[in-house]
Amino acid sequence: MMIRRKLAAPEPGDTIVRRDRLSERMRSLLDHHPVVTVCASAGGGKTTAVALALRDLDRPVAWLSLDGTEHAPGRLLVYLEAAVEPHVHGVRRAASDALHNGIHFGEAAGLLAESLQGSRLVLVCDNVERITADEESMVVLSALARYLPAAVNLVLISRTGIPLDIGSISDISRVGELDEEDLAFDADEAAAALRLIGRPDADVQDVVDRTSGWVAGVLFEGWRTAEGAGRKPNALRDYLSASTLRTLSATERTFLLHTSPLAAISVADAVALGQTDAARLMARLRSKRLPVSWSKDGTRLTPHPQFRELLADELISTEDPETVRRLHRLHADLLVQQGESEEAVDSLLRLGDTEAAWRQAAVALPGLVARMNFTSAARWLDSLDATSRTPTPEVGVAVLRVSFALEQAGRGIELLERHGYDWLPGPDSPHFEEALLLAAWCHWHSGRLGEARTLAEQLPTGRTREVAENLLALADGTSPPFPGYAPTPSSTVDGMLMRIGYVRGQLSGLDRPTVVNPPRTVLGAPWVIAGLRATGRLDEASEMYEARREAWQPPYLHAFDAVDLMIDLRRGDDARAALERGRRLITETGSRMYRFFGRLSEAKLRLRLHQDTEAADRALAEAEADGAAEYAFSRELCQLWRGLSLLIRNRNAEACAELEACVDGMRRGDRRLELATAAAYLAEAYWRLGQEDASDAAAELALSEATAQGSQHLLLSALTDVPAVAVREADASPTRMSRWHELTATLSSRDTLRITARAPRLLLEEFGEPVLTVDGQKSALRLSKSTELLSCLLGARHGVSRQELLSTLFDNRNEAAGRNYLRVALHRLREVLPEDLMPQQDGDRLYLAHPDLVCGTAQVVLDSLVQADHQDGEIRLRTIIEALGRADRGPYLAPLSSIWVEQRRSEIGERVTSGRIEAAKLAFKLSRYREARQLVDDVLKDSPYREQAWQLALSLAHASGGDDSVLAVYQRYTATMREFGVAPSTEVRRLVTQLRR
Repeated sequence: MMIRRKLAAPEPGDTIVRRDRLSERMRSLLDHHPVVTVCASAGGGKTTAVALALRDLDRPVAWLSLDGTEHAPGRLLVYLEAAVEPHVHGVRRAASDALHNGIHFGEAAGLLAESLQGSRLVLVCDNVERITADEESMVVLSALARYLPAAVNLVLISRTGIPLDIGSISDISRVGELDEEDLAFDADEAAAALRLIGRPDADVQDVVDRTSGWVAGVLFEGWRTAEGAGRKPNALRDYLSASTLRTLSATERTFLLHTSPLAAISVADAVALGQTDAARLMARLRSKRLPVSWSKDGTRLTPHPQFRELLADELISTEDPETVRRLHRLHADLLVQQGESEEAVDSLLRLGDTEAAWRQAAVALPGLVARMNFTSAARWLDSLDATSRTPTPEVGVAVLRVSFALEQAGRGIELLERHGYDWLPGPDSPHFEEALLLAAWCHWHSGRLGEARTLAEQLPTGRTREVAENLLALADGTSPPFPGYAPTPSSTVDGMLMRIGYVRGQLSGLDRPTVVNPPRTVLGAPWVIAGLRATGRLDEASEMYEARREAWQPPYLHAFDAVDLMIDLRRGDDARAALERGRRLITETGSRMYRFFGRLSEAKLRLRLHQDTEAADRALAEAEADGAAEYAFSRELCQLWRGLSLLIRNRNAEACAELEACVDGMRRGDRRLELATAAAYLAEAYWRLGQEDASDAAAELALSEATAQGSQHLLLSALTDVPAVAVREADASPTRMSRWHELTATLSSRDTLRITARAPRLLLEEFGEPVLTVDGQKSALRLSKSTELLSCLLGARHGVSRQELLSTLFDNRNEAAGRNYLRVALHRLREVLPEDLMPQQDGDRLYLAHPDLVCGTAQVVLDSLVQADHQDGEIRLRTIIEALGRADRGPYLAPLSSIWVEQRRSEIGERVTSGRIEAAKLAFKLSRYREARQLVDDVLKDSPYREQAWQLALSLAHASGGDDSVLAVYQRYTATMREFGVAPSTEVRRLVTQLRR
């Protein structure tokens, strides 16, 4: 029974990750070295990696797992013989008989090795660390390794180094090695492991960086942060403790525990913590296989983060509190001596020595804030009650910077109320202007507008003064010149200007940087997201938001960005959840302005998603009670949403008065973000009151403002509330190519504005030859109907009933055969998909459970074209061109030809052709005539009956040729229409006449 247990090879468990990289490395080692050692710390994934590498190897594999009872060399030989016997004919009792005849066990091992000639066997010995201390056992393994015949391999797996004696120096090449670094997960492998344990959303690179790719560490991080993780983290910690600490001597274990406060352990630092024998102990530990990294010269070791956590916990649980405190005090003193003020602060705070911590924090805070580590700085300030301490200019500026970065005006107000302004840096300080601006900003947020202006007036003429005046203008209603964004924002001043610029509708340039730019991506991220949303770049806005969703700062991101995004995407539940989360965060900011601004967001949500005027009016009343009417920009937003509420209730005269005041204030103050929205609502109010000319003028103002600001998305959102405005203007337009016709077409489309996942786990390439990719690997579907079924489910998003599938994809004339065919198609699909991505069933409906993790390229193209309808200019053209590029791969599901595929192909082809025409029109408008001509030619080649394409071709001919070119195109047009039996349209004839004048 013992032998049978020892010979059992491991079965891959539930966290097995395909490791093609490692398997290839292992097989290469087997090809070039008879012996391969796999040595790494516990939890390094040694056994699993070897099992996976050998699983598909076209060679017999014998596996022996040692349990420490093999210290008698004869017993080890018997176990080795039993392991290889089932795989090699003629090996029976080769070693046993030799031992029985009195042959030395080393020679017997050599005979056993020679008996494997021609077998191509791979013999694996696992847990070799259990016998490495026994010299005679190592003689057996060394002899076995030395006499292995050609094409036979020995693989030794161990947590410690293996002292093999393989013979002469020339035989060293017989041994190949896999070590800790080879076994470590790379980013792709870590991502696969995290998916398997239910953490597909984890920040993979962060996990890899913090664990150095250590397999157990990656799994621990995933389990630790996953919901419902149960006891797995504790089980893993118990395993690490048993597999590492308990294998060390008491002295070695004490050394690691007492140096656990150190992130990296050197001899000198260990001595400073009382380990006088550090040099000798570190030399001994170097021979152990522990979850640590060693410097090249062996003088410094760095425990993996999870191992260090284990050591820290063991220190607390095994040592008396006084010893633990003494070690941490020694560590804090060492940090201070080494000038590591930032780490010293945290260490001293843990000791409760706030005065010493404050002395170090005063030194470290400016540097911490300069690196934009605002969260840590805020934690220090709170722990040290910093606002109660008289600040130096450097510390005071750091407090104000943290207040600004984290949108916590209350923190700055508390500092100013307690200590006044005497501490502020003087005019000779490089922080003078920034400090005054930030102090003014704190007062502006709290509603103390007079004090804010007094501070701003102390600023000298220059960019900072201009920014301060722009900030104050949002309250007093004036319109100072906007300074313009810096090409590379680098200061608090630039971060504040981004916030002001968004409110003023200065959207051009308010987008994501092309290179890493901390002031923009940290200080300005919420306003970059807001700018992207306002210009219709919802995919980019969503991507930036999702990357920051789990962070708690800054509040604007969650209280306002998230609400606006979810409203625009018509995701009501998410919008309401964001609103509630925002309310909680706003209470912590100490900002009066954010309190009433949150009420304005609520009013917008109630009106846009539910037309709930009663709830909206309550929110608006609460906003005004909180002070919204005291700031010009928020007073205008109150008028805007009250105007919409009144329109919904058909109280048109009151709505008109509110909206007239709103539009007038926005125009006078040059606050243009929502001017197109207000003008569209005002156009509807005027029309209902019978003022048709005023209605037309307001509608044209809305269109011109949206065009000038690049905010067509905001205009479309407003026209969704009052669609009759667009319809009336389109009816009054002299040509069907007018912008109003385009807007009306977009409004009447039944396509939903939705965002496609940027990095889906499942991607079906649907243009040209279908290609299915799952978790980065191509997967072949054995049945074409399975491809159709998957494409149908991907396009439906919310599921399809079995009856719909039978009638669209399968032969409905024979229901029994159709149902059977559907079952087969589903089975073939489930064969290649992971369980969590398989089609699910709810009653009679089939659906994909995680639509955010799957997508088809046809839907990506359609979604991109819908999003482009909400954009304008270069941005819109770029979005359409990118979508067309995907579609250019070939027809939808090119090799397939069912009725459903043909119908779907026609629908998609029609939308793509319309997108191509739209791209040509945009290129023409942007004077990119060659690009426009190519797009038009492509349309007319496939769809020669397209009137809009012919009209554009005529305009292009006129722009680049003249009358002769126009007439030549017209001649081609009339000949084509003649083939269809259709007379030339009046609109085309009118255009030709107009162009020839």
